[in-house]
Amino acid sequence: RGSLGPAPLAALWAVVALSRGADAVDASKFRTCEQGSFCRRYRKYVSRIEGSPGTHVHALDPASVVHRGHRVTAKLLFVNDAAAKPLDLTVRFYKDAVEDRCGIARVHLTEEAPLHLRFELREGDVVMKEQDLRPDEVALSHPDEGSALLTSAAPGDCALTVRYKPFEIDFRAGGRLLQRINSRSLLNFERYRQKGEKAAGFVDATGEDESGLWDEGFGGHTDTKPRGPAAVGVDVSFESTPDIVGLAQHAAGLNLGANNFDEPYRFFNLDVFEYAIDVPMAIYGAVPFVTAVHRWNAPGTPASTASGFFIPNPSEGFVKVDSPKKGGDSTNTWWVFESGVLDMWLFAGPTPHAVMQQYHTVTGLPRLPPISTLGKHQSRWNYVDVEDSIGVNKKFDQHDIPYDVLWLDIEHTDGKKYFTWHPTHFADPDKLLDAIAQSKRKLVTIVDPHIKGENTYKVFKSIKAKDLFTKTHTGKQFDGWCWPGTSYYPDFCNPTMRDLWARFFSPNFYPHSRPDLYTWNDMNEPSVFNGPEVTMPRDNLHKCHTSDYGVEHRDVHNVYGFYHHMATVQGQLERDPNVRPFVLTRSFFAGSHRHGAVWTGDNMGRWQHLARSVPMLLNLCLGGISFSGADVPGFFFDPEPELFRRWHQLGIWYPFYRGHAHLETKRREPWMFGDDVTAMMRDQISVRYQMLPVWYTLFAEWALGGWPILRPLWYHSLEDVEAFGHSDDHFLVGEAILVRSVTEAGMKKADVYLPEGAWYDFWDSKAAPVKGGRSISVALHAGHLPVYVRGGHVLFKKLRRRRSAGAMAADPYSVFVFGVQAKGRLYVDDGDSHEYQKGAFIYDEFEFDGTALRSRPAPAFWDSLAAKGLPATPKTHLRVERAVFVGLPHAPSGAKVVHHDGQQDVLQVTSEPAADGTFEATVKKPTGILGAQWSLELEFSGPATG
Repeated sequence: RGSLGPAPLAALWAVVALSRGADAVDASKFRTCEQGSFCRRYRKYVSRIEGSPGTHVHALDPASVVHRGHRVTAKLLFVNDAAAKPLDLTVRFYKDAVEDRCGIARVHLTEEAPLHLRFELREGDVVMKEQDLRPDEVALSHPDEGSALLTSAAPGDCALTVRYKPFEIDFRAGGRLLQRINSRSLLNFERYRQKGEKAAGFVDATGEDESGLWDEGFGGHTDTKPRGPAAVGVDVSFESTPDIVGLAQHAAGLNLGANNFDEPYRFFNLDVFEYAIDVPMAIYGAVPFVTAVHRWNAPGTPASTASGFFIPNPSEGFVKVDSPKKGGDSTNTWWVFESGVLDMWLFAGPTPHAVMQQYHTVTGLPRLPPISTLGKHQSRWNYVDVEDSIGVNKKFDQHDIPYDVLWLDIEHTDGKKYFTWHPTHFADPDKLLDAIAQSKRKLVTIVDPHIKGENTYKVFKSIKAKDLFTKTHTGKQFDGWCWPGTSYYPDFCNPTMRDLWARFFSPNFYPHSRPDLYTWNDMNEPSVFNGPEVTMPRDNLHKCHTSDYGVEHRDVHNVYGFYHHMATVQGQLERDPNVRPFVLTRSFFAGSHRHGAVWTGDNMGRWQHLARSVPMLLNLCLGGISFSGADVPGFFFDPEPELFRRWHQLGIWYPFYRGHAHLETKRREPWMFGDDVTAMMRDQISVRYQMLPVWYTLFAEWALGGWPILRPLWYHSLEDVEAFGHSDDHFLVGEAILVRSVTEAGMKKADVYLPEGAWYDFWDSKAAPVKGGRSISVALHAGHLPVYVRGGHVLFKKLRRRRSAGAMAADPYSVFVFGVQAKGRLYVDDGDSHEYQKGAFIYDEFEFDGTALRSRPAPAFWDSLAAKGLPATPKTHLRVERAVFVGLPHAPSGAKVVHHDGQQDVLQVTSEPAADGTFEATVKKPTGILGAQWSLELEFSGPATG
């Protein structure tokens, strides 16, 4: 790095970077529950209550209950201190946004008239505004003197039973008990107080361990804690639940309880180099949301259902998950956060997708990305200069390997000053940008949040002049060390700061900024090299949406990167209002899906990290963040050729597919491992591009319908208990495609579990389909992973190899039909603008009944824009160039297309026998146009089926 920037400073930070990256993570730099006072005392509080059966702290005052419409409020008293100010309880019901049914309950707890502000996220940032939700009227009744029953008016039989003493809330739907809040009496709410003030009785956890209440040290740093203790905690039990997933981001198995961690899962976004796997330690992001799978024994009803639970608290948190004990059937959890309030969202399901829809009702639908960002991304720290970068771009074309986005890391800047270009190595950015644009590709530059403290630097001067940097607990502008040296950190929690940041993306401020320049937000946990736990002190101050700097960093730590990401997206939208933005972020929170993509951070080029990428991405997708991926083939170290191959073979099935590498690694472009590997890379990356119609349709159904892009095997069939045991090395891409990862060196065979149904080999459609509902042993191919297509589905591909997605825009489609009864959907729009939000898209469903493949408009998306926009559906000249029918019992003798006006075109059909005695038939150049209704009818000399 010393050759790429101001020599003394660059050399210094090269040493820092390499020393931090030389070995596996130093866990001693990061706190555990025991080392953090609020979690340590909460565990002691839990032990005291569990050790004294019948002990409880809170009771609801029946006289305080007030009912208005969809809302019920009440006061929660402290049973051991009658003089203590009560807690305010508010319960609301909302309808599912998709159907006119119940499904969402909100239980909100805060303290009455707090001494200091109890921070809550502004409506509309993470959780939708109240006016954007659909209230569900509540009927209030009192089945006995000790409880209240809140029943939803909407269909679905949703209800909350509130028990007064001891306080408890039970959540039911469809007559079944799903979740119990405070059934173990572990609710803890530490009210703000004056220093030295003590409660008269047992009211919270502060009496269990008084160390760290008013100041706390860790790693040579002292947290002054001027406001004292403010932790909140609660227990939640999920009834008849052997499986619970979520709590992204952790490098562990998908089933949270099966990991059997003694330590709770931690939420505290951190810059963790070479993070460990199979531990519950925090890394870069936090999505405090889980999906529980319930298994019921009652006859005559669904054997399994799902429900969800979400607490959007952005302070440090810990979640303990205990799987059902022998003889029990509930998964017990407790959740504790350092500050803020308890804002609990309960989702009734009853399917995993219903839970996802309810979660997206609350947190918003995702943003549909530009189609180019679904292709291959090529990155490293760092491409040396303009000529090196143009050379990489050319070599992709020379090797006939498609890709779409080239990335520049921190060395492209002038001394790590973001929104600048290096004065010698990147002196002519337009030369690079023009070369990239001529290839119909895009460029990404990194824009981190740490701002170099240099008075001649426009960004620093602008933020300082408006007094918008984060401040220390004494009110001074906070500075810490990061890549530029002394750095200052914008208060992104402040909307005024976000507005200013957005203006920095204007070409008037950021030279050479233009529509085909995208952005990468890294180091935004935020990373502070000389800070506690490599981040910002908790007693720093933010303004956020308040009138002064009254919000401590501890209150908002996990949304610092979220707001940085939001501000950057805003900047791209202001720069180019008619172009979709693309911003990748490392740090994220629930709701980040509305802004852009995330990745799993600084992983290692090791087989274990390849393996854990699958459950990590599944958990992100199940947390709403489907546009996600892992660095391929690992950020650190030089992977051996086999790992390089296997990881790229897996990476083409990630929603976000980026090759990236550390500064000290050898070059890893696809042609660097010899001709055989280059050929394999060309074939596999080409498959990614052939499948872009499938990917883009899945992204549209995620952005407009809330469907996760990657799904566990059990997502569509909860009754398939065997599928739950294959969640860490198998996954579904949509509903139709099953991928099995190869996770160890030298593997020759792999067991592949196939759910019920017929499954076709993705790589050899003439192979006999495999009957599902069992595991099969598969001989591994060196050139690809085991991939199968579920019978009964229709897939769409573009088979012409081009240099990029942009170059494929006008290419025709090929339709592949698997089985004699099959359906599939295809989404098409212009790929780059916001016109789809006005309904300017095609969303067609194709159905095959054994003799005819029919095209018609697909059912409307959940998002209301589909219904209002259908008249604006664009005309298109995109056509289908071939239709391939796999698994026909008989060979067709002819084919014809019947158009909506009755006109018919006679076509030729060719057939080849398959291994199982069926036939694969191909019809070339059918005259059907996308967006129009037509049918492709096969003719048979005898019966079509049987």
